Amino acid sequence: MAGLERGKRKPTVKRCPTPPRFAGEMLSVLSDVMSVENLDSVLHKIASTVAELFSVRALIISVLDENDQVFRVRATHGYEPDRAETLRKFTYSQQRMKKDLDEKYKIMENVYFVRSGPEEFVKADELFYFHIQDITKPRGDPQEWHELDYMKLLFRDREGVTSGYIEVIEPVNKQVFDTTTIEAMQIFSQLAGVAIENAKMYQQRVEEAQRSKFLSDIIAHDINNYNQAVTSYLAMAQADGQDARSTQKFLERASSSAWSISELIQRASKLAKIEEEGAANMGPIELGEVLKASAASVLRESADQKVKIDVKLGGNRYFVTGNELAEEIFTNILRNAVEYDPHEEVVVEVSVGEFFVDYMRYWCVSVADNGIGIPDSKKNLVFGRFNGQEGGLPASGLGLSIVRAVVEAYHGMVWVEDRVLGDHSKGSVFRVALPMTSSR
Repeated sequence: MAGLERGKRKPTVKRCPTPPRFAGEMLSVLSDVMSVENLDSVLHKIASTVAELFSVRALIISVLDENDQVFRVRATHGYEPDRAETLRKFTYSQQRMKKDLDEKYKIMENVYFVRSGPEEFVKADELFYFHIQDITKPRGDPQEWHELDYMKLLFRDREGVTSGYIEVIEPVNKQVFDTTTIEAMQIFSQLAGVAIENAKMYQQRVEEAQRSKFLSDIIAHDINNYNQAVTSYLAMAQADGQDARSTQKFLERASSSAWSISELIQRASKLAKIEEEGAANMGPIELGEVLKASAASVLRESADQKVKIDVKLGGNRYFVTGNELAEEIFTNILRNAVEYDPHEEVVVEVSVGEFFVDYMRYWCVSVADNGIGIPDSKKNLVFGRFNGQEGGLPASGLGLSIVRAVVEAYHGMVWVEDRVLGDHSKGSVFRVALPMTSSR
């Protein structure tokens, strides 16, 4: 591999069958890697297999997030647990990938050996390296693996789109791999790509089944509650000794609970439609107008309570890509903020700020409440992706599930934090980040 040093002509790679010295080992592990199971389990097996088979000290595997169109690190090998957990939050933008896939780094089909200089070092990449002091070390023997070197082995989906990659950070012997080894790694990465696509399809089917169960459980549970409420109010309205005014009040409550069943079924249908079809007729929308409309809607619903929703827009206009479903996001979040605030006077604060992930720019809406809060153990479940399990929060029903579904359809992000850091009992801040766009 003497021709791999930066600035030299790329070597001519001779095509050959699977190298004999790897064929047996590869066959022995392929059945395990190809087993159909959840994606993270498959990625872990692939990482361990590559490390063992090709004597790799450290590597990562990134998979394309189809919603955000970024590559997310989903598996690592060779890092301490805390560092590995941090790396699994790392993303590669399409722009960054384009830089790594420059023709000067290509050594064979779907294989890129990146040998950049210290001037190209990005501070955010420090976590990947083991000897930071060697980053500025001059290159010597071209067969030696420099601290800044890494090799990308791409895998593609059925349409030929790059759906992820294995990135070799460092070999065990700190030497550049020979051509035979790289060819074997290339073949293995292609097979790994098939295993990953199968795992993704398997996981989608499992999620669809879980989603259906979640919807049926929520609907059955809530319809039963509403029916009980209707029955109770009707019984109170018919009780002996009731005056006309009290009877009218209980009949109105029974009617309201009955209508809630219809609304529940409509919301369930809407969630299923969004989950299946995503969002249609997308175009620029102005967040300020959406937030004001959502706030007005929730204030009308809460007319018998003391509720203040303070929408701080600062005189600016905030354009994102969306459609008529955008109000569903903020109406549901605001509705929950009001419903789960035990105070006599409810105050909710809404603000908009900039948010960046790599090269992507978002407008981030923050909704801060003074409610009962959400413990850390529930924060990942509150949007109810499949949260029908015992112990789920009351707020994790269809409302926040619709929030999550619409935000994902918009290629955005939604999460929840403590309003007071470290003390969930002081309320929550729901954050919704949506990609910026122009007004046209």
